[in-house]
Amino acid sequence: MRRELSYNFTKFNLQYNSLESLPSWVQKTMREHIDDNRAPIYSLEQLEHGKTYDELWNAAQREMVETGEMHNYVRMLWGKNVIGWTRNYEEAFAILEHLNNKYCLDGRNPNSYAGILWCFGKHDRPWMERPVFGTIRYMTSGSTGKKFDSKKYIEWTKTLSQGKLF
Repeated sequence: MRRELSYNFTKFNLQYNSLESLPSWVQKTMREHIDDNRAPIYSLEQLEHGKTYDELWNAAQREMVETGEMHNYVRMLWGKNVIGWTRNYEEAFAILEHLNNKYCLDGRNPNSYAGILWCFGKHDRPWMERPVFGTIRYMTSGSTGKKFDSKKYIEWTKTLSQGKLF
């Protein structure tokens, strides 16, 4: 079902690779939270090299760079954290698109665009109001890490790196 949703989304929406494709409730919440304090702010280079304070996020980035793939549940967290770690929503989208298209085997695929935009609220519903995200669904590494053995996952990704980017 998700695959068909993604393909239909990109086929019938000329703005599939833009925040303009998001529903009106997302547009509204992003306007309301555009000036919210975002801290820390990471550069593209820091994100690309997995240099954040978040071990789980760094592991997800490491997996993507080293294998071209990423654990699906962690991939949602990966995208959502970038929203909070960049100056604005447009920069977050541009970074996510760049990293995904550069490193993921499914880069430039309809599933990638639908997945990235899901992080911003596409194919979702409004949630509880919070800073930066407004009513866009929020995820934390703490709650994500409870859904699977995140410590084992983090350690596994460290075995992937052979001195390349990490």
